[in-house]
Amino acid sequence: MNKTKIANSNKLLEGRLNSLASFSSIEHRLEVIRECNDVMWVNDSKSTDMGAAAYSLENLTGNIIWIVGYDENKRNLDIIKEVALEKVDQIICYGNFETEIKYYFASKIRYAYKKELKEAIQLAHEHAKAGNTVLFSPACNSYTNYENFRERGAHFKSLVNQL
Repeated sequence: MNKTKIANSNKLLEGRLNSLASFSSIEHRLEVIRECNDVMWVNDSKSTDMGAAAYSLENLTGNIIWIVGYDENKRNLDIIKEVALEKVDQIICYGNFETEIKYYFASKIRYAYKKELKEAIQLAHEHAKAGNTVLFSPACNSYTNYENFRERGAHFKSLVNQL
């Protein structure tokens, strides 16, 4: 990578980190976990609905790989459509229910499904390129597999730090 590209990448990353600084005191809410190979990993496990996920997407820059959970409850995906189409490079859905979000964004945003969070993180790691942000913003409750969003967020952080 030449010096100009490195300088531009550093400026982009610095801008992204500064925009998240106001959230740094709230664990599991737009919490930057790590930056590796110019890819930023963000834990937003506190996001338990589409409105919260939309807010998170609006406050990030760069091409986003969005790891989203899904449960049996119907979601109002219209709330997130505009910002997702603008900022999301790929959606990786995990969990037991994935068809609604899959068909809503069909042919508009790259999509993948993994049953387990660990598999979703691994796929995001494989697909992420310099300048990407991997956002874990589940937009669903945590009770299927976790006690609460804190436990889910801690699990996400642990898995990301093992990469």
